Amino acid sequence: IFYGANYIVVPTEKNTEHAIKLCRDLGILLGFERISTLTPEQHDTMIGFVSQLTHCIAVSLMTCCDNEHLVDYTGDSFRDLTRIARINEDMWSELFILNKEALLSQMDVFAKEFNNLRDMIEKNDIENMKEKMRLSTRRRALFDKR
Repeated sequence: IFYGANYIVVPTEKNTEHAIKLCRDLGILLGFERISTLTPEQHDTMIGFVSQLTHCIAVSLMTCCDNEHLVDYTGDSFRDLTRIARINEDMWSELFILNKEALLSQMDVFAKEFNNLRDMIEKNDIENMKEKMRLSTRRRALFDKR
């Protein structure tokens, strides 16, 4: 289940070097491919972006349109993007609140980028749209190399 997955070790001043090594060794034993070490602040920021923000986006997509026939019109891209919207509301609402500061910060960054793209579309700013898409494509390509 963990083969090829990411594993983050988050040491604090309360941890011993032995305990940190034990956590890293456990990640190796369980088959994680990439083991990273982050500070608690780095962890909260990263998880706020790569996990919690993505869940917020998926939930928002699924709740902004109440067309009961939406399933009849969507393709793979919408299904892929919203797969994580089938969510455990007790667990995720608690996780959102526990990491509220980092998550709100990431939501603000996303809203700014989304509004920037919206402005480009409104102004027919094709060149800047294309540049944003090229940047997106370059950054997404980094995932394909793994």
